[in-house]
Amino acid sequence: MTHEATARMPRVFLGLGANVGNREANLRLALRWLAAQCEIVAVSSLYRSAAVVVDGASPGPDYMNAACEIATSLSPQALLHFVKRIEHDIGRRPAARWAPRPIDIDILLYGDTVIDMRSPELALTIPHPLIAERNFVLAPLVELASDIDHPTLHRTIGELAEDIDYDGLEHLRGPEWATASDGGGAKDADDSEDGL
Repeated sequence: MTHEATARMPRVFLGLGANVGNREANLRLALRWLAAQCEIVAVSSLYRSAAVVVDGASPGPDYMNAACEIATSLSPQALLHFVKRIEHDIGRRPAARWAPRPIDIDILLYGDTVIDMRSPELALTIPHPLIAERNFVLAPLVELASDIDHPTLHRTIGELAEDIDYDGLEHLRGPEWATASDGGGAKDADDSEDGL
């Protein structure tokens, strides 16, 4: 993809999460597979957050979360189908809304596009409706998109990030996590003896 072509494309941001298996390796695998049809422009730091669960349910394993900016010629609908295929190939299967998952890829922003499409075949809401409510979405996203205007809230991502509580969110590693090796029985970043 040429620089000129990339410059003409909308800025697209994805949220990445995993709380089953080798979470960090699953996130790296998702990035590698995304690169088959998208240019990975930037990747955020890696964070750990508690799983969101339905009231009364037992807490699931902690999530690892990150965000990435991509350049793609895929339409929002085609991008959704592409990321759902990646999720399936990494091992995600249909389950309850807050069930543990080996990978979760959400389209957070697609330029200034606003979509609210709900049908049996396709459910797609852009911007992601929970951007302003989830610290594990905003913390990585603000690293990449602090100056981007949210197309329906009419505030920058940086401004939204100033208004959220970051309790329970832990910064694990800088963006270098995305290029680390998975060889040699790699552990999740938070399983290392050194910690942070």
